[in-house]
Amino acid sequence: MSTQHAKPEHHPGPAGGPPGPPPAEDILEEAGAEDAAEAAEPGPRDLAPERRARARALLRGALRPHWATVGAAMAAAGVRQVAFLAVPWCIQKALDDGVTAEDGHALLGWATAALVAAAVQFAGLYGWQYWAGSADAKVGADLRSRLLRHLAGLDRAALASRGHGDLAMRAGRDTDLVREWVHGLAIWVVLATTFAGVLTGMGVLDPSLLLVTLGMLPFLVWVNLYFPRRFGAASGALAEAHGVRAEAVADLLRLGTGLRGTGGHRPLVDRHAAASATVTGRAVKAARIEASWASVAPFVPRMAVAVGVGVGGLAVLDGRLTVGGLVAFTSWMASITLATRVLVDRLLARGQADVAAARIDEALSIEAAVTEPAQPVALTAGGDLELSGVSAVRDGVTVLAPLDLTVKAGEFVAVDGATGSGKSTLLRLPVRLDDPDTGTVRYGGTDLRYAALDDIRGRIAYVAQRPMLLSGTVAENLRLGRDLPAEALHDACRTAGIHEQIAAMPDGYDTELGESGTALSGGQVQRLAIARALLGEPEVLILDDSTSALDTTTERAVLDRLRAWAAARTIVFATHRTAVLEAADRVVTLTAAARAADAGYRSGTDAGPDPRAAEAAAEPEPGTGARTRTRTEPAPAVAPASVPVTTPEGDRG
Repeated sequence: MSTQHAKPEHHPGPAGGPPGPPPAEDILEEAGAEDAAEAAEPGPRDLAPERRARARALLRGALRPHWATVGAAMAAAGVRQVAFLAVPWCIQKALDDGVTAEDGHALLGWATAALVAAAVQFAGLYGWQYWAGSADAKVGADLRSRLLRHLAGLDRAALASRGHGDLAMRAGRDTDLVREWVHGLAIWVVLATTFAGVLTGMGVLDPSLLLVTLGMLPFLVWVNLYFPRRFGAASGALAEAHGVRAEAVADLLRLGTGLRGTGGHRPLVDRHAAASATVTGRAVKAARIEASWASVAPFVPRMAVAVGVGVGGLAVLDGRLTVGGLVAFTSWMASITLATRVLVDRLLARGQADVAAARIDEALSIEAAVTEPAQPVALTAGGDLELSGVSAVRDGVTVLAPLDLTVKAGEFVAVDGATGSGKSTLLRLPVRLDDPDTGTVRYGGTDLRYAALDDIRGRIAYVAQRPMLLSGTVAENLRLGRDLPAEALHDACRTAGIHEQIAAMPDGYDTELGESGTALSGGQVQRLAIARALLGEPEVLILDDSTSALDTTTERAVLDRLRAWAAARTIVFATHRTAVLEAADRVVTLTAAARAADAGYRSGTDAGPDPRAAEAAAEPEPGTGARTRTRTEPAPAVAPASVPVTTPEGDRG
């Protein structure tokens, strides 16, 4: 029997996994933190009945569209295993009817039969692996797509209880565990065929050989249950130690130089030495268990073979068994030994698949706080943006004091305020990235809770304080899958003041930006994000401190061009920057709920009273957490389109 696994003496694998990976020291050094996290997760026995039932329902549902492919893999695996088990029988016949009987025709006939069995085995193995691989790939793709679609639609509040790393593991490692289980479903046919065929064959050869085989099985099962559990526990402890040592190394490399002048690096060195000693001790323990497993696992079946050869040899001498039958016994014994180990692996893999499916189901069960209305109401074009009595509370703390704010269509409003006054929170409300805990947000007179999310975000564009870029080209980051002509990209980037810098790049708009846009400066990332928002032709543009990384000259030029682009469009801009405040038609100064009495002082500085805040305080809006002032001077002149507004020196860093 072959199940595409290495033999047990070739490095037994971690608990729950097939033997055959590299030594634990190599694997756990690379993935210590992840394995330590896995050790803390519930095992198959810890799943509550309800969670297990939901997990298995998810697995059945994932398999249902692909049963034909799985069935084809099972059929091919069964054919392959029958051919595989037929080879020892052909050899037995060749020895008994050909060699022993000195019959050349019989020998040639049975040799040909063995060759045909090998060819059938090849075809069956190819079909098995092809269809099993296709099934696991399709199930994995379906599960991952379903999970990512669900997670992509969740808001920040819904995701607050889950870290991004944890959710990524559910879409990655947990999905791969389900894929492994799907790939191994055909092995159950192989196991059933092996046990039925081999035990029947043993009984036909000689009942005493069958008794030897059956007597070996309990010990073989014990070996394959006992050692994986011990090795798994040791591996988990070793993984935890690797995680501690990795943190010690990181701290030593990051902080050691800065502390060396004071002698403060010595505790870091000692900490690393202690962590390394722990790793060494636990690695030795894991190696000792691994050595025991690697030696005991093959010892049991080889003892059974030795006993079987003795019993079978006596049967040959008595004439109850042929020499060919004894050879077939040793071959079949190897098959049933491997089948027993793989049976244990499959049972463990099923438990792992249950846990993985339960984790995936748990992620799919997260409900969004911001939801689509059952019957969306269409928004009207070009309306006012009204926030009435809105406030926000996070973990029992008020992060946005109740306020009323109306932004007229075509108005440029700057939102100012001390750190913690809720500027970023306020800006997330009109695009329904969050919903207010109290109050209502309306656009064109329509409560946004009754509008479709796509309709809202098609009309109201939002640029975050720390915008994100994808790994890919400049053009791909601008288009985000939209069918947009190159000229539209150029126009948007001209407005955002970054076209000249992109054009100067080695491949222009086809320049690869690296992971998360690492090839760009902070100011370039901000302007690229603004250009990306402009490409949607929004009616309202919401910017969260989106020029903070620009120098003053470049910032003013970008603001001039934004005003020219806006025309009758609305801009809401949260900022501390003087250029933005001066360019706005109106400034709204937010006051933190706990600092309303200190609103006349600028947060984060020792500069004393803020004249703008003092002016705003003269005319507060009753019952709100905001004060406003209106710009009376004319708007700054628009920079001529022919004048470049960006230079490589245009960013502050």
